[in-house]
Amino acid sequence: MQNRMRSLFFRPVHILVMRELSVLRVGLGSIFSIPICFCFFLGSLLGFTQDSKSTVEILETEAAEHRIGDRGPIYTNLGNEHFTAKCEVTVGTDGKAVSARMSAGFLGDLTPLCKTWQYKPFEQNGQPVAAKVRESVTILPIGERLETHVPFPEIHDWNSLRITLSRGGCYGMCSTYELEIHVDGTVSYYGQAFVGTTGKQKGKISYASLVKLVDTFRQADYFSLASGYASGVTDSPTYVSSISFDGRSKSILDYVGRDAGMPPGVSDVEAAIDRLSGTSKWVGHK
Repeated sequence: MQNRMRSLFFRPVHILVMRELSVLRVGLGSIFSIPICFCFFLGSLLGFTQDSKSTVEILETEAAEHRIGDRGPIYTNLGNEHFTAKCEVTVGTDGKAVSARMSAGFLGDLTPLCKTWQYKPFEQNGQPVAAKVRESVTILPIGERLETHVPFPEIHDWNSLRITLSRGGCYGMCSTYELEIHVDGTVSYYGQAFVGTTGKQKGKISYASLVKLVDTFRQADYFSLASGYASGVTDSPTYVSSISFDGRSKSILDYVGRDAGMPPGVSDVEAAIDRLSGTSKWVGHK
């Protein structure tokens, strides 16, 4: 039963499940031997190397010293087992993730979450450099989550405020787009699929709306929540919200999260970002 339930959450494309010292490729039904696992980690063991595009590879232990915000765990309602997902992130010279991809994992798609991660900029010879890091995220049963309260920090430098929302695709006609909001009221929209407007667009929101939006994060007790909540179902979209300011950053993944113990405040945050930024003019079909 547990094996059948676990299979519900897998996507058949390039998703790997690592259990002990073996790797199962879903869809092909083949198990790679231990040397393959060692090859996967070889790049990390080599540590601080540089490729032809001048992107420096960083050890996970060193990346930990540069992290801003947490990297899990994510909680699920799928049985009582523990899993590990791995994400490879390319970080720009400003410390923000510019791209990400799953290299191994349990969940269908963590890349929207990985793309919200931020770091203190990496340097080489005293100069900021683009970096490639490999991060691990633990997935635990929701029953193991310990409730903690982390007060919402006071914002000292409003110019550092950045809020994002991504709504991912599904096997149906789910609207797929990304939003980014800055303190000057600039809204950056990128429509990808099943939206009225595809491509990049710019908008504007008032300072009063921005304050309301931050209040919604505060009311949700956002910094006290887990990094993600994922239900053991298929064919559903992944949502990721985030807020960062003053060198702090917090992101939450929502994959049918309400079924996995996610508080309703997270959905309130997602809805408020859409409503106050006016995305309906781009997402709605004309």
